[in-house]
Amino acid sequence: MGAGGSGTVIAVPPGAVVGPTMLRRLTNIEYKNTVQSLLNLPTNPTEPLQTDALTRGFDNFAATLTVPPALAKQYWDLSAQEAANAFVVPACAASEMEPQCASAFVGTFGKRAFRRPLSPHEQKAYEALYADQRTRADYAGGIRQVVQTMLQSPYLLYRFELGTAGSDRALTPHEVATQLSYLATATTPDDALLTAADANALLTPAQIEQQARRLLSQPASKPNLQRFVLSFADTLNLDNLAKDATEYPLFTSDLRTQMQAETARFIDTILWEGDGSFSSLLSAPFSFINGKLASFYGVTDPGQGDTLIKTSLNPLERQGLLTQASVLAAHSKPGESGPVMRGKFVRVGLLCQNLPAPPPNVPKVQPPQPGLTTRERFAQHSADPACAGCHTLIDPLGFGLENYDGIGQFRSTESGKPVDASGSVSGTVDIDGPFTGGVELSTKLAASLEAKQCMTEKAYSWAFGRAVLDAERPVVSAIATPLVATGLDLREVMVAIAKADNFRFRSFH
Repeated sequence: MGAGGSGTVIAVPPGAVVGPTMLRRLTNIEYKNTVQSLLNLPTNPTEPLQTDALTRGFDNFAATLTVPPALAKQYWDLSAQEAANAFVVPACAASEMEPQCASAFVGTFGKRAFRRPLSPHEQKAYEALYADQRTRADYAGGIRQVVQTMLQSPYLLYRFELGTAGSDRALTPHEVATQLSYLATATTPDDALLTAADANALLTPAQIEQQARRLLSQPASKPNLQRFVLSFADTLNLDNLAKDATEYPLFTSDLRTQMQAETARFIDTILWEGDGSFSSLLSAPFSFINGKLASFYGVTDPGQGDTLIKTSLNPLERQGLLTQASVLAAHSKPGESGPVMRGKFVRVGLLCQNLPAPPPNVPKVQPPQPGLTTRERFAQHSADPACAGCHTLIDPLGFGLENYDGIGQFRSTESGKPVDASGSVSGTVDIDGPFTGGVELSTKLAASLEAKQCMTEKAYSWAFGRAVLDAERPVVSAIATPLVATGLDLREVMVAIAKADNFRFRSFH
């Protein structure tokens, strides 16, 4: 990573506030990563868990991370299966030493599972649980019962933010360690981080920065930050994306998988082999193409089968994340392109601007019919006074992406007419004006201060699992400002968030 932001303390600016304390359940990804780490498994558990709901494209917002009965049963099934069949019980030297071995295991495993030392009461309760099961089984059975129970405990499933004794603001070192570990690697703190918490060595921005950079250099951070960018692009639900098979026969499950792989490989390359910047995500002139995608994109087959190869794309048609098929398909209707959906994605998702509430009895768009382009049918929204408040803000953005059909394939004509991909940006700080096509729009957004501030706000929301409060926006601005000149390195954004006072303090009112 670059050095941008290093050494800078992001204090709470005047007039800003620290955010509220949250009780956050682990997401499915975080839970399975945690189980894998705790049990030292070669891969994540494969038992199913009820899908986490998406909020603003993210699956980690605290308000939606509940535990309905079906999910509770799945936690039981997974913990029982993994504890019984996957977990290797540590050996104990002799039978007469089993109580001492069990006590040591409870303390060590419990600290890693709960991300803090066990209380004396908890230690005794789990020792008693072991002893009770030991009467019906052997030493290993008793240990497995402890593991199975801890894997379902609220202290594992939830990230508690209770704060230090005598203070209603500062998180404990172990709570900071938990926050930092899941931010960077989506799993439970490792031994080095727990040791730092034990030593009260997570109290200053410099100490937290050192650990953040260490964690972000680990392999686990790569899929985690990739998932953040996929969330930002609102493509996490692509597995369930369906298209009209008659209109788009090319859109098979295999093609969808190839699109997902392309975007994931592209993100990884920008973040870990490039400058890691928001600007590069939107302006890179290449992507990763295999034989199937080459046919879809109309480029030369790189000739290595299904292997994704870094390939330059037509600079008049493609540039960066916004013009990739996965993103365009995700923001389209099942049987046609989606100028309203795409315009809203740009306005709300990439610029963080709110839209007025839609009026009652919104008139329906004309159904597809011969001789009318999508743009012509949707233009009624901007013309209708009842709809103009929203649609004058979003339609001119979405119309500029009309060169891409509902699955993201480039087109020059529709309904026998040339596609009109002229668009315009309005109501922004720095990129108002006309554009034509996705490449020009991407170029505008890649250079936009407002878009970079928005990306920082999205990262902040992702880090804390909730929407940004209005009074926190000065903090977001303070995080973004030192980084925007160099394109907004997303790795440095994460470090800056971790160093901010808001990372270590909560409002407990």
